[in-house]
Amino acid sequence: MTRTLRSAALAALTALAALAAILAADLTQPAAAQSEDETTGRIVARRLATGRVEFGWQPSAEGRDVGARVLPRHRYFPAPADAEADAEIDKWLRSSPVEVGGVEIGRINARLRADGRIEFAFTPTGGERILPSPRYFPASANVGRWLGSDEITFTIGSPKFTAVSAGSAHTCALRENGVINCWGSNFVKERDAPAGRYTAINAGHGHSCGLHERGEITCWGWNDAGQTDAPSGNFRAVSAGYAHTCAIRASDGAITCWGARTAAPPAGSYIAVSAGLEHTCGLRESGEITCWGSDKYGQSNAPAGSFTAVSAGYAHTCAIRESNDAIQCWGGDRYGETSAPAGSFTAVSTTSGDSLHTCAIGESGAITCWGDNEYGETNAPSGSFRAVSSGRGHSCGLRESGAIECWGDNEYGQTDVPAD
Repeated sequence: MTRTLRSAALAALTALAALAAILAADLTQPAAAQSEDETTGRIVARRLATGRVEFGWQPSAEGRDVGARVLPRHRYFPAPADAEADAEIDKWLRSSPVEVGGVEIGRINARLRADGRIEFAFTPTGGERILPSPRYFPASANVGRWLGSDEITFTIGSPKFTAVSAGSAHTCALRENGVINCWGSNFVKERDAPAGRYTAINAGHGHSCGLHERGEITCWGWNDAGQTDAPSGNFRAVSAGYAHTCAIRASDGAITCWGARTAAPPAGSYIAVSAGLEHTCGLRESGEITCWGSDKYGQSNAPAGSFTAVSAGYAHTCAIRESNDAIQCWGGDRYGETSAPAGSFTAVSTTSGDSLHTCAIGESGAITCWGDNEYGETNAPSGSFRAVSSGRGHSCGLRESGAIECWGDNEYGQTDVPAD
């Protein structure tokens, strides 16, 4: 199924499920008792005159609405008649995140059954999917009138992620217990993370690397150029590029690289390293940036001055200046990927895959992305984040709460963050 067809199917299924929940006469599940740790609400939806459906979440308590209606960022869906193809039977699809008071509480799920009915559910953040009883609904609604389902009560689980890294068509994250969790494509075993406890994770084009708590590096996935053959020793940082990997040794801060086109890194002590497509950049202890490798588009021609962060991408590089926290980018600018917005930033991320976009975190914690937006990879969600990572056609952010949210290309499930 194409991306366009999947999007249309998701729209139709989610909308139908929400509306049908309202009209089902046998939806009589009583509201559960609510504690201070529980969340209760209902799905609300209305059909617009254009045929599209707008839906959201209505907080409630003891059968009564409480507070304002919450509308997800993406809340307009085409009418079922606009869908270009039927959804896959028994495949769960999900809505955009639902946030209450700045906290993501979960997502609405729907799937088409073999008999043509729509099954409806809700997955709380950090929790398991909730299946109301009954949970099969027809689809119809009056234009312009908000309707609501019965109440659903659940407890939001505590987020357990401390880091996230978006690769080509897969994503990896680090849990609080040090375990690596990957999802998305697995053509070359790029999501088959090893067991153990790690302190850092970095996803490249088709391979990923983790920094073990002992300081050793373990890589897995695509290895045609030896990019997963990590050297022995203790390290303090690692960066997986397109077909090569680089790391900083713990003993002296020197950079070591392995894989394709790995020219000897310049000598010296570094505090950060970033591997791109065919070039690599290191941030020296002095704050100066040194880049080496391909310079076809000027991506290795680092400007003078002192910086606090650097990220090497496909054909461009971005860094944060120490003097004013502004972002400066150089190299290829086919889609405006080096045209950084004004302002002060705390983090910046490009991608080593063949996607040309950049994302950064501002002082307020909000994510701003620019450049190529073919898959919606620059359509960052609202809210506050403490980390961001740009992948090939998708991006991911780590919220202040510890929850991960991804957006953009999801052909292989690379934005489907696991609930547990």
